[in-house]
Amino acid sequence: MISTDVMAFNWGDGVSAWGKVGRPNSVTFSRGFSGSCINCDLAGRNLGGARLNNGNFVGAQFAGAQMRRAELDGGNFSNSDFSRADLGFASLESAHIFNGNFVGATLNNTEASGATLSHGNFTGAILDNAEFIGANLAYSNFTASRARSTEFNGSNLMGARFDSAEINGADFSNANMRGVKANRTRFSQVDFTGANLSGADLSGSIGLNRSQLDGACGDDKTRLPDGLSVPPCKKR
Repeated sequence: MISTDVMAFNWGDGVSAWGKVGRPNSVTFSRGFSGSCINCDLAGRNLGGARLNNGNFVGAQFAGAQMRRAELDGGNFSNSDFSRADLGFASLESAHIFNGNFVGATLNNTEASGATLSHGNFTGAILDNAEFIGANLAYSNFTASRARSTEFNGSNLMGARFDSAEINGADFSNANMRGVKANRTRFSQVDFTGANLSGADLSGSIGLNRSQLDGACGDDKTRLPDGLSVPPCKKR
């Protein structure tokens, strides 16, 4: 297998990897969008505070939209495009966003506990202080993302990628991290207590130390930086 380099980004506070988020236009909207709007084109719109709870927005376009404090709880947004969107302080609790595109999006302080976000693309996204407690993030791509004080505790991250990401003060306690890949990922003050690292490859990560791995478990396929190890997970 030939390995390829992953582009790394220089981070500035509050700025995405692309240097800016989309500029919304001044289109007005109804705050009662809940309902069905499949394949809607809402790209670049000002949707700050919009209530999209329990709506059906499969395949919708939100690229570059301003969605700060928007409510998407319980809605179906599968295959939707949130690239470069500003979802700061938004609520995505129990939302279904399978195969969502969050490339370059801002999700700082976003509440997404219990959400289904599997197979999502979070490349270059800002996830500072976001809550993904108990969320399904299996096979999602977090390449070059930034997660400071982010809560992934109890989440399903099976098969996820964190290459070249900056992970500082994040909580992965009791997370399913089977098969996770993290090459050139910077870990600092991360909590892996109770995390299942079976089959995970963190051998190329930076800053990972014994104290961060305290309480984690793995198997004979777990790969860690030289000198580090975790005990085998107990079979249930």
